[in-house]
Amino acid sequence: MLAWLKQVWSGQLQSPENFNWHGFAEAAAFDARSNLDNSSLVSSLSWAEVATSVYEHLGNSASESAAELYRNSSMLLRTAMIAKLGSVPGNPVLDIDQVVNWFFNELKISPDEANKKATNWRNCNIQEIRELRKIKNRLNIISVLIESDKLTPNQKLSTWLSLKSKLP
Repeated sequence: MLAWLKQVWSGQLQSPENFNWHGFAEAAAFDARSNLDNSSLVSSLSWAEVATSVYEHLGNSASESAAELYRNSSMLLRTAMIAKLGSVPGNPVLDIDQVVNWFFNELKISPDEANKKATNWRNCNIQEIRELRKIKNRLNIISVLIESDKLTPNQKLSTWLSLKSKLP
């Protein structure tokens, strides 16, 4: 499947007309999660790589709000895989740094700004509320790694995590 994806995305092959990329990603993610509890871990990891690749591809060509949903799906799958299999630096699915960097790379406000806005979030405009909610959603994903003892938060991440319950 990965070879086929690379050929389609490079233009060497055509995908079927009206191909349901999101459905394909969801099915691959389902297969990845379903196989985590049996002896088929290699298959699970392969399907996870297919799913995360498709989610990332979809996110790169979607509107901002849809891209966020695709990337969240990708990161949720990664965290589930890391929670079960551990972190493997450089692995396209199991590299914990990909998840942590994803959280920090798109932050548009500081923890202090987030704290101030979260305290009176009902008085914020809709864009500010969406940004605060985006941060909370991402913190929820990061929390999976912390709860599974796969990530020990540094001071910077701990500061953000302390705001989670205040965010809308």
